[in-house]
Amino acid sequence: MKLNLMYEMNTRQIQDVVRKTDIAFLPVGPTEVHSQHLPVGTDIESALDVCERAAAKLADLGIETLIAPPVNYALAEAANCFVGNMTLRYETVVAVVEDVCAGLGRWGFRRIFVMCGHAEPRNAQALREAAENAMRRDPSLQVVVSDWLLGSGIQELLQCEYPQWDLHAGESETALMLNRRPDLVDTEILKTLEPNWEGEFLFERLAGGNDFIGCRAPLAYFGDPRTATAEIGEKVYERYADHVVEEVLNSRDRHAVRQ
Repeated sequence: MKLNLMYEMNTRQIQDVVRKTDIAFLPVGPTEVHSQHLPVGTDIESALDVCERAAAKLADLGIETLIAPPVNYALAEAANCFVGNMTLRYETVVAVVEDVCAGLGRWGFRRIFVMCGHAEPRNAQALREAAENAMRRDPSLQVVVSDWLLGSGIQELLQCEYPQWDLHAGESETALMLNRRPDLVDTEILKTLEPNWEGEFLFERLAGGNDFIGCRAPLAYFGDPRTATAEIGEKVYERYADHVVEEVLNSRDRHAVRQ
């Protein structure tokens, strides 16, 4: 099945899609350091994969969707102590995501699902503010910041000792990349990474103003990346995608009531 990837489409093709659907996915993720074994594009790759899987599952139900071009930058302050990391100011994230949502809405995509593969609390707050601003600008819009990354309940799928503290570049994210882009995983370095369970205290340390080094992740990972497999990545992706499909279907019901 051919997905409606907006960046591959011309204006006539986009017009054709909007006649069939008002649903758009907007993948968002930072260019962020993910330890020494994963690429800085890890969060965008995972968000794109979830969008593609969810779009395919919805198509099987007779529901078409558009996948908007990804926003490849976001707020990633915690990892900004590592070479190659890029972060945007809070207000920049709000403005960019708000404007993209408004643009999608202008051309008929009234239900927009912001799909972020990055769970840093201030970035999540910026996305929520962007969604609220876009809906204030155009009350016909419904902008949902999907909680697929934290709300899907994947811990039972992981093999590491403490899956609840596997929070960044550990088993789950390594598994996702082994599944989607194994060519981008440095498996030799991966073998040398010992488990790091300081993720137990990550969010309270972030709230205290610490970066990843201050959060006791000197190599920018929390968890046990060595336990990751492509098969685990497949299961995690499927769990994420099923969660998003449920969000879309529930949103359709709420949208119908509003109309």
